[in-house]
Amino acid sequence: MQKRPAIEQSLQRLEEIVGQLGGENVSLDDSLALFAEGMKLSQQCMEQLDQAELVIEEHSVS
Repeated sequence: MQKRPAIEQSLQRLEEIVGQLGGENVSLDDSLALFAEGMKLSQQCMEQLDQAELVIEEHSVS
């Protein structure tokens, strides 16, 4: 089973992707690949944040 990167690593990679997409010398194919990678990382971050929120809510109710 492959472990997901920590949210900090994912956010750092997302920042890199945004920087690359803002560049002038990115081909359409590369742009599409970067966009797909960014969407996957974004979804993973949202899932991790949702899980963290559930843990916080569980501890707040106890």
